[in-house]
Amino acid sequence: MSTATKTTQLDGSMSRRSMLAASAGAATAILAAPLLSQDKKNPMVHTVLGPVAPDKLGATLMHEHAPIVDWSELYETKPAPVAPVREKMLAKTASLLDAFHDTLAPNEGPGAIVETTPIRVGRYPMLFVDLAKRTKVHIIASSGFWCEALAPQHPWAIRLGINEGGIEQMAGLFIREVTEGMEDPSGEWGEKFTNVRAGIIKIGTSTFLRPSERACHIAAAIASKTTGCPITTHTTDGGGLEEAELLLKHGAPTSKVIIGHQGNQDDRENDEADEYHKLIARLGCYVQFDRVDHAKYGIDKQARQIAKLVEGGFVKQVLLSHDHAPYYFPNYTAKEKRPEDWKALEPDYTTVTTKLVASLGMLGVSKSEIRTMLVDNPKRVLAF
Repeated sequence: MSTATKTTQLDGSMSRRSMLAASAGAATAILAAPLLSQDKKNPMVHTVLGPVAPDKLGATLMHEHAPIVDWSELYETKPAPVAPVREKMLAKTASLLDAFHDTLAPNEGPGAIVETTPIRVGRYPMLFVDLAKRTKVHIIASSGFWCEALAPQHPWAIRLGINEGGIEQMAGLFIREVTEGMEDPSGEWGEKFTNVRAGIIKIGTSTFLRPSERACHIAAAIASKTTGCPITTHTTDGGGLEEAELLLKHGAPTSKVIIGHQGNQDDRENDEADEYHKLIARLGCYVQFDRVDHAKYGIDKQARQIAKLVEGGFVKQVLLSHDHAPYYFPNYTAKEKRPEDWKALEPDYTTVTTKLVASLGMLGVSKSEIRTMLVDNPKRVLAF
């Protein structure tokens, strides 16, 4: 058993059983662990079906959810039942991903998505595996914890963030999920693990960084420094620059930091914060426009901001996506949950590769620059 595994299991499900203190030696071992990527001559992208050579990805949507999101555990209620509707969810989501694949030219395929549902909010590793077997599109899963924006942070993350040695334990959990396999949510917190590896760490902030969110960022930075795994973030109308600075301060590799949800009031003032995006890019981090065609994130509006970054010489630091989910469970606070209460959505995973690409072309962004953003940048940041 690895040090990271021991550290995670020492903590376990702290809301359901007595918390055991992690040893100082275990925490020190995590912090002192060498970068796993240093000895790798051929870095790989870690999909839910195993490692894939970066050149085999094709166009990649860098922030999506598939097939489900469920906030129940954020409100300390049981997750919604999946088994009765599992087949329907898989079939629909596979067809949506295949539609994305069908928009790609032969030299842009087969395509990939980064599935950014983090720990205990509808992340079922074996569901991802089954989905990946039904579609041509590669799926990269996420470690990490969500933030406090719109909902409470998960109790597991909160407790780790305030207990002595908890940040190191959280980093150990992320490292365990990246190097060996993601936690199995059918057990108590940290009790069971799969052999399905995460390929990215997802964290986030509210509009202003909160203490529990800071703890998750520091843990993610430790894990990224140790493994070389990329970090992708959620922002809420501001805070991306603070995220980047905090992650870099704690040792995250600059080339592995992705600041997400850009495209609307990112400096907390301007709808199109072009100079703010350049501040993030000048740090060496990626600027990600991943809510294309959402309310306040219209296609032409996103295209204008992307084009200005390209014009400024930052094309190699732009990433694209939609932040879509085919299913979510709206009654997350209910004590008794019914499978028929899952809400089916109608996401379109083709908007970026069709409508946004067309809008960028009209603004003078070249085909080679679009390929850099959709193909080259993802394969570079995701490989470790």
